[in-house]
Amino acid sequence: MQLPLSDSEVVDISDDELYCKKLYGGLLQAQALAHIGHWELDLVNNSLYWSDEVYRIFGLEPQEFEATYEAFLKYVHPEDIDMVNNMYMSSLKEKRGYYVEHRIVRENGEIGFVEESCEHEFDKDGNPLKSIGTVHDITRRKNAENELVLASAVFEKMNDGVLITDASQRIITINSAYSEISGYNIEEIRGKTPNTFSSGWHDKLFYQNMWSELNQEGHWNGEIADRRKNGELYTAELNIIALHDKEGNLTNYISIVNDISEKKKKESLIHNLAYFDALTNLPNRVLFQERVINKIPSLQRNSKKMALFFIDMDNFKNINDTFGHFTGDKFLIEVAKSIKATLRDEDTLARLGGDEFTVTLGDAESVLDIAVVAEKIIERFKSPVIIEGREFYTGASIGISIYPDDGTTYEELVKAADTAMYQVKESGKNSYQFYTQSMNEKITERSLIENDLRSAISRNELFLEYQPKVNLRTKKVYGMEALIRWNHPDIGLIRPDKFIGISEETGQISQIGLWVARQAISDAKALYDEGKRLVVSINVSSKQLNDDSFINDICAIADNIGLDKGYIELEITESHIMKDVDKALSILNALSEKGFKLSIDDFGTGYSSLSYLKKLPAKTIKIDRSFVLDIDKDEDDRSIVAAIIAMARSLGKDVIAEGSETKEHIEALKSLHCYQIQGYYFSKPLRIEKFREFIKDFKGDGKSV
Repeated sequence: MQLPLSDSEVVDISDDELYCKKLYGGLLQAQALAHIGHWELDLVNNSLYWSDEVYRIFGLEPQEFEATYEAFLKYVHPEDIDMVNNMYMSSLKEKRGYYVEHRIVRENGEIGFVEESCEHEFDKDGNPLKSIGTVHDITRRKNAENELVLASAVFEKMNDGVLITDASQRIITINSAYSEISGYNIEEIRGKTPNTFSSGWHDKLFYQNMWSELNQEGHWNGEIADRRKNGELYTAELNIIALHDKEGNLTNYISIVNDISEKKKKESLIHNLAYFDALTNLPNRVLFQERVINKIPSLQRNSKKMALFFIDMDNFKNINDTFGHFTGDKFLIEVAKSIKATLRDEDTLARLGGDEFTVTLGDAESVLDIAVVAEKIIERFKSPVIIEGREFYTGASIGISIYPDDGTTYEELVKAADTAMYQVKESGKNSYQFYTQSMNEKITERSLIENDLRSAISRNELFLEYQPKVNLRTKKVYGMEALIRWNHPDIGLIRPDKFIGISEETGQISQIGLWVARQAISDAKALYDEGKRLVVSINVSSKQLNDDSFINDICAIADNIGLDKGYIELEITESHIMKDVDKALSILNALSEKGFKLSIDDFGTGYSSLSYLKKLPAKTIKIDRSFVLDIDKDEDDRSIVAAIIAMARSLGKDVIAEGSETKEHIEALKSLHCYQIQGYYFSKPLRIEKFREFIKDFKGDGKSV
């Protein structure tokens, strides 16, 4: 066989030589793939042979220089030369194999790692002849090992806790910091899920949002409350990272946890110092102002009112000067507790400084309700404040401003309330006053009504009027509703909506209600004896129903007068029933069993459940006048009335429509098959004498009054 050596030269070689050439070429190729080179050191001639791969490992071109042992040492890392040389010489001396790992410095200055091994040949006298060995480039492996060692060291030394799970959230490992934070060691929690640390403070929505973001973004961070092994809660700043392989498959979750409990405590302490009064722990001036300012936009959007109280304690200076600041501080602490006890949770009480306190009553609709709160505060301080067994008497001067009537900013509201408070101080202290004169007039009128109502019965100032109930089919009056009136000697006629609410707040409603029942039943009995057998309707408030003696009292009145209870109808408003349905059902069932008729008043305004309505023993449903007033013009009102009538009929109940004032109302109700009517179309409420005349002359053709 011939091989070309150059363009002009051809050499004949045997097949054996060709085979050797191929074998040698394959060996070099295998060494290159494995990054392993071989070398031979002739110790007699000090000549060193490197295979091509050895040159490449050292960053040299193959056969770039004449290799010697000394030349080889030049490429060993300076810090490893003595180690390599000593180990090689020792292996010769001890006639054993040689193995070493060391660093090299390549021609371009790059640091590499190699693994060397060799065996030695000796003559019969034991003199070394040759060393034959290999060089394995382990740079990539060593770098990977070093990176792992570094990562492991970092993992273990991190101040933040690290927890690693598999794709199924099963815990694989944790570092020392996490163990210190949680109180668990890895053996206790390996294979479990992070639910082990759940505090129970977060709801399902919190975790749903967390996992949604983690799955979509690949990471999540936020604050979370967890529980240590000993049961203690702590707050952590948590970062979770989802890891994926090259194919995009989820492999692990890494959680990095920073215990920020102490930080939170410090932040809370700083917040408390900035926003809360150190003595009473109430909001201070800064926080109070912030809350008022933040609430105003919501009030404006929803057209709501808010009351602001400015409270100054009477005679505090005397207590402080006489008994010292220590006693004065204890006094203020007790005052704060007393005021707070009169307020709702949604109200804000703050201490501005000294003996000055402020209050906001959110969503204040009624000036009377606001006044009731002020009166409660003043009433509280009619009793002494007791400190260490000693009684201290004080009072509260309260100025009240209303948003938006007296101001639309924090400054305006505080100034108005402060001004009103000083007016109280000047007029005798221990009272309250509104900044707006018209409100003071309302409160003055309320106080007059409350005081005079106590003696209205004994002075015979109360009286009843009756509004007829008409059946359009029979064209007859079949019943009458008793309506209370008050003829005040100074003010004149006072409407029920002005004094009934006050009587409920003061507890006078029970006495007034029984008076109404006694008078109405007596009048109905007189009519009955005259041959006019009408059902008399009496309004009953929720306060009366809550009175345990009400059932016995009204039964006794009916029995004493001698009117069959079937001629007495008790009207209870739907909204009163819905305040406590179960209790109302119990009471109404008891009244029904006694023989009274029952009616649901103002139906359609109380949002009652059909399931409860079905259970109510009421025989009659009264459609509220607000739906009747526009029944001939407003399709919505007409639809509502039609629905109420249909529902009542399906439940086997009668329907009466109040507020029927015009012929159009009557015609509309007739078209909807509602035939029981009450309203001004037939008659306004009448005193009993006029009522007698009305029913005597009634022909069934009403006229508007």
